[in-house]
Amino acid sequence: MSEPPISSDEPPVIPSELKQLHDAMTTTLQAELPQFRLIEAYPKLVKEGMKLPALLYAATNFAPGADPGDGRLCLKVTFEALVLLESSRALAPLQAAILASKLMKVLRLQYWEADFVGPTENVQAMPAEFVPELASCVGWSVQWQQDVYLGDVEWPWEDQPPGSLVFAFEPDSGPGSEGQYQAPEAMA
Repeated sequence: MSEPPISSDEPPVIPSELKQLHDAMTTTLQAELPQFRLIEAYPKLVKEGMKLPALLYAATNFAPGADPGDGRLCLKVTFEALVLLESSRALAPLQAAILASKLMKVLRLQYWEADFVGPTENVQAMPAEFVPELASCVGWSVQWQQDVYLGDVEWPWEDQPPGSLVFAFEPDSGPGSEGQYQAPEAMA
């Protein structure tokens, strides 16, 4: 099986849960934060004339997450968003902080309507570091983490019909004691 090329003028996006997640994030953020004129993941370039206020975001770190034990890979993904607005606005630093707090509210226990992510965790915000290319902007950085489960669930055993699970406790277990086994619902 050949993988699509990673680099070219317009490479195709490799299908992945991460692509689905970013699409869902952009859709949710656009719906919940109409104050932003631009919301974009992985912007190619911050440029003059960009619509402001802007919310630019990306995954910035992957770390191993807790193994779910079902064949999928769990990554603890760190995301970072940059809230930008014109520094010429009245009370621009305060307005940037307010927009960052609105983003934090949207991030509270956010699943992005995806069944392969855990809730957002460790959400925090702070003024963004100065970047010469953004000298005409004021910015706040918002970071959060989220568990993302990649791959398909693998179940190596045949599915069993309901009621096939039974329990026994020593010394009433093993061959010859099958009649003493109990179904979970009988133990309630």
